Parts: sequence; C-alpha cells; structure tokens
Amino acid sequence: MTAGTWGSAAGLERGRHLPDRQPASWVSRLRPAIFAQSALLLLLAALAWPASLGGAFGVVAIAGRSMEPTYELGDVVITWRQSVESGDVVLYRVPEGSAGAGNPVIHRVIGGDRNGWITQGDNVGRPDPWRPTESNVLGVARFRAPIDGRVIGLLRSWWMVALTGSLAVALLLWPDSTEEGRPVRGRHRA
Repeated sequence: MTAGTWGSAAGLERGRHLPDRQPASWVSRLRPAIFAQSALLLLLAALAWPASLGGAFGVVAIAGRSMEPTYELGDVVITWRQSVESGDVVLYRVPEGSAGAGNPVIHRVIGGDRNGWITQGDNVGRPDPWRPTESNVLGVARFRAPIDGRVIGLLRSWWMVALTGSLAVALLLWPDSTEEGRPVRGRHRA
C-alpha cells in the first residue's frame, strides 16, 4: 500500500486510515462505455418523444383517401414538429369547439398563417372547415413508409407491449451458464 493512496505513513503506523483526497464522484467511476450508451439512449428518447406528449416526433397511419395520390390508405407517415409553411403537409388535431374536436387530420396547408391555417386534402375539392392554429399542429410530414398501417396498430396494442415487456424481463432474469459462480469461457469440458 502506498502512502499517497490510502493515507499518510504516520497514519498507517498509528493504525488509522486518513485519506489524502476525497473519493471519486459516482460519475467518474462509471465506465465510459456505459456513460456513452446512456447518453445516446437519452438522446434517442428525447428525439423520439411523441408530439402528443409535447415532443417533436409523430407517427400516423393514413386512414382515409383524402390525401391520394400523395399518401395511400395504410401508409405510415413520420412527422416532426417545426414551423409550418404554405404547401407543407401537416398533422393536426381538430380545434376545440369544432365538430370532431381532438381528432387527428393530416392535410396540406394551402394558406393562412399561424393564427389559423387553411388546409385541404389533395384528393378533396374544397378546403377543410377547420382552421388549426400553431398550437393544434402536431408536426409536418417528413417521411412516408408505404406499409400497411395495421402493423403499427398491432405494435401499439396493449398485449404486444405486455408481450415485449415480458420477453425483456425474461431475458434479463435468464440464468447464465456458470461454473462455481464464474461465467464459462471457451469450450465446455467433458
């Protein structure tokens, strides 16, 4: 044992432990790889936080034909919360006090401003009766995945979440192959 690590030589001779410095903080004791993985996970979670909960990311499955040929029935559209411009396709909630209040709609902005956008489906001959404001807009369409939206619905169902969570817990609790409490490395001996 060296004197600079655990205490002074005089302290060791007298049987006392006198640390020369404070112990390292918990952050400095973390392995850099774990810290980097945690930071990446937090970044991904922040980026993928849903717009309906105040985040910027959104996913919607097209449930009608009002946006054909831009979007087909069942397409999945990724949205991102950003400033809206005329010509953008936006996902918004029907404003309060209107018929269908709170329902999500994805249509193109054809005019107006942040105080009341004029929207219309690409396959519809007249503008929507609603005038969503900036606070009603959940996001601007950024990406289209031509897959069946029922797949997303299946993945979001309560039983699929329960099944996935159960599988994750089972994998975490699954016992390792060990000999005398140590992991087995290499080939098993007969």
